[in-house]
Amino acid sequence: MKLKLKNSYNTNLFACCLCLVLVGKAFEAQSQDFEITPLNQHFFKTASFYDPTTVYSQLQNINEDGSTFTQISDTQNRVIKTFETDINPKTGAIEEVVKVFDQHGQLILRSEENKQNGEKLYFYYQDGVQVAHVAHYGNNDFEIWRKSGANRYSSNKNDFEPSLFPNDKDWKKFVLKEKRFLPEAQSQGLEGTVILAFLIDKNGQRLKTEVANLHDLSPILTSEALRIGELFVGNYNPAIDYKGETVEAWLYLPIGFYYYK
Repeated sequence: MKLKLKNSYNTNLFACCLCLVLVGKAFEAQSQDFEITPLNQHFFKTASFYDPTTVYSQLQNINEDGSTFTQISDTQNRVIKTFETDINPKTGAIEEVVKVFDQHGQLILRSEENKQNGEKLYFYYQDGVQVAHVAHYGNNDFEIWRKSGANRYSSNKNDFEPSLFPNDKDWKKFVLKEKRFLPEAQSQGLEGTVILAFLIDKNGQRLKTEVANLHDLSPILTSEALRIGELFVGNYNPAIDYKGETVEAWLYLPIGFYYYK
């Protein structure tokens, strides 16, 4: 068991998380390992619990049978997300179930993913009632239903999330054209994928651009990715909620930095 608790806040948070985990499915199997990680608002690792960008704590339990249970809580010990991975005894496929909660503990999203074939189901809730769902059959094949709408419809994206319009081809072309060779990064063996976060408002306008995984990679890579992101002029589809109304949300786009050896 790996535990690194640096202060009373971490100790209290761990105790709260542990109690919740103990009653969860993850503890049906014998516990093998614990890991506690500080996260930023984009759910990526931060430098430490003292980092000003830290807003969440992630507690992960890895069981001896390979199944895992992960719980993310905010600074007030409210559960924000849970992740469960296990092997389906009938199909043998690894499946992941994700639950997202609001600040009052109400379930607002449940997703189920088959890691073997990539199919994924999203179920959206309001006041404990399912109000929408999305079926993702792989690639750009989605089927969407909202209680507020008349029928199911097909789409090339999950429109509960913001996206590039009409697709991400212009973004990929721009990155290839604009990305500079970084000799210092190559000489030091610095590689990785930077995740840029674009905040898209309800009118499809970009409000902010920042690096989501800032502490995972070298500043040489994150600075170059941010430069590219800020230069990019694109058109965006805003996210649409369960009522069919556009809302503000984050869009995540990757930039890879890899060098031949």
